[in-house]
Amino acid sequence: MKNNVSITRRNLTFGLLFLVAILSYIDRQIFTLFQDDIKDELGFDDGQLGLLTGISFAAFYTLAAFPIARYSDRGDRRLVITLSVIVWSAATAICGLAHSFWQLIFARIGLAAGEAGAGPAANSLLVEIFPTERRTIVISSMLAASAIGISGGLWLAGWLSQFYDWRMVFIMIGLPGVLLGIFVWLFAAEPRRGKGDLIVPPEQKRISEVLGTMWASTSLRWIGVILTMVPITGFAFIIWGASFFRRVHGMSQAETGFWLGSAMAIGLVGGNIVAGLVADKFGKNNPGFNGWFAGLGLLAAFPLALTFSLTSSAYIAIACFVGMKFLMTLHLGPIIALSFAQVPISMRAMMSATINMFIGLAGTGVGGTLAGFLSKGFEPAYGELSLQPALALLSLCLVVGGIAAIMAGRTAKPLPLSEQ
Repeated sequence: MKNNVSITRRNLTFGLLFLVAILSYIDRQIFTLFQDDIKDELGFDDGQLGLLTGISFAAFYTLAAFPIARYSDRGDRRLVITLSVIVWSAATAICGLAHSFWQLIFARIGLAAGEAGAGPAANSLLVEIFPTERRTIVISSMLAASAIGISGGLWLAGWLSQFYDWRMVFIMIGLPGVLLGIFVWLFAAEPRRGKGDLIVPPEQKRISEVLGTMWASTSLRWIGVILTMVPITGFAFIIWGASFFRRVHGMSQAETGFWLGSAMAIGLVGGNIVAGLVADKFGKNNPGFNGWFAGLGLLAAFPLALTFSLTSSAYIAIACFVGMKFLMTLHLGPIIALSFAQVPISMRAMMSATINMFIGLAGTGVGGTLAGFLSKGFEPAYGELSLQPALALLSLCLVVGGIAAIMAGRTAKPLPLSEQ
């Protein structure tokens, strides 16, 4: 799809949205480093922490994502991203003022509602302003930005924890996002805008049509399995990783922030970049390659996830975490690109919202919540080590996801390049 966005404006837009993706995960991830402090101060158990980090966030993320994505398929995506950043940044700061379970729930809901809008709008905008042959590397770079946010959130929060309590850290990290939202509004491109007029695409799909198209595709159904199984494991490890290292391996907050943040940065960023480069080179016209590439990576990640969960050595756990995250991350960019290749332009933001729905509900919702309740259930037998059997059990989902990825590639039916 052609547009009149200059190379300079296109790259500036990518840079701003790259920062938005980083910030969204910084604001989300800092909660995980301080959740044991919050648990102790406010008297929570692991089940309540699971609800706070999991289903309360995921459910409202999903509820907000679809109407915002529907508007993004026809409206001003720059405005959507701007408002989203401002809302979730304010909600992050409000977390630092909470004094009860329900106050934190409502702050997390605000964070979820804000973050729900930025991802689909950003993906839709970037896919439109960049040429088709660079699509996978752009998507993978945005995923890498999210990975930087996850690790950067741990680094930053771990460093700040040496000087401030958790409440002040939430406020200090949340408020600067408002400024980034304003920069997006002032400088990001929106090819649907001419001289003050919004250009609305002539075809706008209803939600029922979009979901019907997805359900009718065998490949997209397999992708639904991937996006359900893999995030359960992935987000359980991300959300509970900080508590795991503090409880099982006796690390301090600052040590956990540094080592876990470094492991995530190496694994997630490296995996996303490699996935984008390999998929653009070998998988552009061969969806079967994307499926096998993603599937083999997920299957290879399983033994590393199991070893991470059960080893008594912190150093082995960190090494396994790096390898596991690298191999797991190889699937997402190619699978998203494969999804986009099978739906028309008018469905892209909705497809992105659907992908986010699966990842959010399965990963943050089911994975984060289930890990908390499994840990609580194992606590009588394992005590402070209860996260070990909980995470080991959830790592089995990688095997199912790997098989589903291979099947998604084998059954894919991409649209002609002119329709993508």
